Amino acid sequence: MKFIKLPCIVLVSSLLIFSQSSLERQLKELDELRAKLDGLKSIETKENNNGMSEIDIWSFIKSSWESQLKGEDWVSKFCSDEVSYWNSELPIPYDIESLARISSYKKNNTKMLFYDINEIKILVKSKLALVFYYYNSEILDASGRIIKNQGKISDVVILENNLLKIISRIENPLKVIE
Repeated sequence: MKFIKLPCIVLVSSLLIFSQSSLERQLKELDELRAKLDGLKSIETKENNNGMSEIDIWSFIKSSWESQLKGEDWVSKFCSDEVSYWNSELPIPYDIESLARISSYKKNNTKMLFYDINEIKILVKSKLALVFYYYNSEILDASGRIIKNQGKISDVVILENNLLKIISRIENPLKVIE
């Protein structure tokens, strides 16, 4: 009987030790996964209560530029009816009608050849986001001359009827040295 008890005790002990080391290994793996997830959370954008994320907002801004590149009516597609557009060359901001009119004129008399935009910062608060970015673009004018532009833009994007819309754009063109 003593001979049977000893192997049983050894077997049960080794099972407990194995299960304990297995449990420790699983806990260690869980800790490693948590650390990876925490790292991802800091890299990924934070989404607020209303479903606006930095990734969605930046994609929206890039889509507005793609629309301009294709010669589409980006104003009616991406701007709120209450939009204000202002740059350093304008004495007062454009409203939706003025912006649509100038956009239509440019669409019929110029062609965007190239653009590159670089995100600087996006701040998301409730149903509003501030988007700061830098741009480079090249435009072919009616005379066949290529105009190089670069500057800084700050857009205010809102969630309007579950759609992202630009409600304000302030553009600060920079002088291009050729």
